[in-house]
Amino acid sequence: MTILSGALLVVGLYISTYFTLVYYGILSAESRFVPQVCRLEERTCQTVLSTPYARVLGLPNSLLGILYYVSTLAILFGGWLVGAVGLAVVVLAWFTVALGAYLVYALLFIIRIPCPLCLTSHVINVVLAFLLTQLRT
Repeated sequence: MTILSGALLVVGLYISTYFTLVYYGILSAESRFVPQVCRLEERTCQTVLSTPYARVLGLPNSLLGILYYVSTLAILFGGWLVGAVGLAVVVLAWFTVALGAYLVYALLFIIRIPCPLCLTSHVINVVLAFLLTQLRT
């Protein structure tokens, strides 16, 4: 489960980094360094970045995602998924799922923009929350 969790964290980190680089204009959404299937399309994923739902506390969700995935990777592979730190990681993972549920609702029913990368990130976070909970027990 640790390897699967690590792989999901790396994929989440990749998606968050891509969104963040596009958000700040450092990388073009159509960059050839990004596989075609992952590229942000102008009328879908890229549009989401300009909505209020793309930010929490004034920061891009994807930037917060980078912090979450990097710190969780360090904790997981540093052997610190125990005690208070482990509990904090699991609570944060489930908070991420709750926030994600709200964001998926907003995507589908408020702004009505289908964003496959957004939905992929949220599915990754649900699976991670379950895996981290299992690894913690």
